[in-house]
Amino acid sequence: MTTIILCGGSGTRLWPLSRAARPKQFANIVPGGSLFEAAVRRNLELGSGFVVAANEGQSSLAAAQLDGLGVTGYGSMIEPVGRNTAPAIALACMMLPPDEVVFVAPSDHLIRGLPEYRAAIARGTELARTGRLVTFGIAPTYAETGYGYIESDGETVRSFKEKPDAATAERYLASGKYSWNSGMFCFMAGAFLSELKAHSPDVHAACLAAYERAPSKAPLRPAKADMEAVPSISVDFAVMEKSGRVSCVLCPPAMGWSDLGSYDAMYDELSSSVPGESASIGSPEPVSIGSSGNLVISSGKRIVLVDVEDLVVVDTPDALLVARRGSTQRVKDAVDALKAADPGLL
Repeated sequence: MTTIILCGGSGTRLWPLSRAARPKQFANIVPGGSLFEAAVRRNLELGSGFVVAANEGQSSLAAAQLDGLGVTGYGSMIEPVGRNTAPAIALACMMLPPDEVVFVAPSDHLIRGLPEYRAAIARGTELARTGRLVTFGIAPTYAETGYGYIESDGETVRSFKEKPDAATAERYLASGKYSWNSGMFCFMAGAFLSELKAHSPDVHAACLAAYERAPSKAPLRPAKADMEAVPSISVDFAVMEKSGRVSCVLCPPAMGWSDLGSYDAMYDELSSSVPGESASIGSPEPVSIGSSGNLVISSGKRIVLVDVEDLVVVDTPDALLVARRGSTQRVKDAVDALKAADPGLL
């Protein structure tokens, strides 16, 4: 099996911890190393080889962290222009034999339950060897509006749903028929490329041209003009929502999956189940007076909280973020505002 690790994404909802020069997958977001390093370690345990798909800046960060882990002999695909997940996966699959089982893993997800993870991948591999395209759903524990959903009946996929509003998310949760779309996939390289050609022939043709004309194959480095000609489209839109060969492996809550897509998600990971407990990262430890339910991330300053609740305080050398827990998805809006007001902070 080969794991394709997707390094795209800028993690804008975790600004100012996550920046363009060091997005969340390469930053020390949680204790124990970067999320990218964790993704590599858990798939090394499966005996998997690697293809790392990244842009120019991310590829150097990935190479440095792989070197730190002592990982060598991996494949690399360096995108001069990002074109979303379908082209990235297609180009990586073109580097592999058609019968190679591929596991697609985002580099910025957190997974705590490794036995459950290994069991899910094992089942996904079994299905992939029969020619199925496998997606992995996460059994939802609450009505999340920041994730896409998969409607399924057992391992049979009925439909894919975009990020819902709150009322729709509640309905999905109550029905018991929907799971969170994890963004992880498993299939044979040739099966995926065949379905891409059948359902998104323009994407397949453009990727094939970029692959064949690439001036470098090791690492694969398509020409910028060829990549710019590739349509930008997600793997869900290009293939998974259209194919009749899709199966879903449902992952239990015990797998401890999170995409750490917001400071709210980070608080959930760092705090215990004790109501009103605060959580913190960094040093020195915050001082809390009459305060509860806060997430504090410090980079050297002593942060003191007095009679405040449910705040996120993120202190970095050049920027300070203060947000209300429950509203941290809107950090992305703050990043959009900074593009005009102070782009150097991004």
